[in-house]
Amino acid sequence: MILQTLDIKDNCKGIFHESEFVFDPSEKVLKKYNLCWKHSPMLEDTHYRYLFISARSDDLSKFSPDEESYREQENLLLAHHRASLTAKVDLTGECFFNLLPEHQLLKWFEIRSDSLHKLHSLAPPPGDYDILHKAHVFATEVANQEIIYNNRKGKVLYDIFGSATGRLTTKRGSVPILTLKKEQRVGITPQNDVFIELDLNAAELRTLFALSGQDQPSEDIHEWTVRTVFNNTITRSESKKQLFSWLYNPSSSKTHFDKFFSREIFRDFYSPEKQLLETPFGRKLKVEERKAQNYLLQSTTSDIVIQNAYKIMKLLAGSRSKIAFTLHDSIIIDMAKEDSPMLGDIKRQFEETRWGPFLSTCKIGKTFGDLRDLQF
Repeated sequence: MILQTLDIKDNCKGIFHESEFVFDPSEKVLKKYNLCWKHSPMLEDTHYRYLFISARSDDLSKFSPDEESYREQENLLLAHHRASLTAKVDLTGECFFNLLPEHQLLKWFEIRSDSLHKLHSLAPPPGDYDILHKAHVFATEVANQEIIYNNRKGKVLYDIFGSATGRLTTKRGSVPILTLKKEQRVGITPQNDVFIELDLNAAELRTLFALSGQDQPSEDIHEWTVRTVFNNTITRSESKKQLFSWLYNPSSSKTHFDKFFSREIFRDFYSPEKQLLETPFGRKLKVEERKAQNYLLQSTTSDIVIQNAYKIMKLLAGSRSKIAFTLHDSIIIDMAKEDSPMLGDIKRQFEETRWGPFLSTCKIGKTFGDLRDLQF
């Protein structure tokens, strides 16, 4: 049985069950299902497999036994929606489905059901399902929260399939959290008491150490590099620039970096014949050899952050505090004062990886653009 939730549209909370619409369904009814199209905040996600992940970026219509009928029903819904907007119907806090004739709504969910069953038969869970499940649940929960940007409410809408490496991107209509300039970040303000930012120190280099089987430096990696590689003869910023220029350019000549870092670790995960990279999280990425090292480190690091963001989201369940958004190698928590005793556990969870802990830094501030170091 495949569960369809009504919150595929905003403000619609319920399910399509046994050819009827059930609002506020009991846990007993929900547990009758273990397959669903997408995550909903009403669901305990560990009980469900989400078919959306098997479809990847494909529209559900592609799996319909009758794509023409699917498109016809979809266009009817769009026409009703446009008519509502033209008539200036206020859909704020109102379920759009309530405006539709019941027979049309039933037809729409029935034809979706046929598509979902066909998808289920054609597309088994991919090898990277586990991390994509976590990414999808996390992105859905963030999308159901509001964020304050320039004194207006908005949402962060992540696309979990928007990049080649698996890094989260944002969709059209999202608060542009990934592209804001530093001076614009001051416009992002918390709804609770403060923002807490946790940021992995030199995250991709720590991933490189981990995949190479090397011990992690217990300090800032770039300071470690200045001291260990350059004997304190150059600045941190110059060391960082030289290191990344060397690391991601396989054609550059050998240097003193070769004694401490590996540019060849990607070969443990890469098939040159197929030009296919398989990451520790099961992602299979088509990539030419010269970019494989970059893809491996970026994808693996991103998945470490996604996995721990998901776990911290669970840790914060039931509290006022929440993860407001992630930004590459960091998470930003909208923290309520009463939840501050949890911060130590949150930081430890953020640093946890299957290769041991990665060092992180912590900052605090009243806006996202005004964060200062926090030691604890």
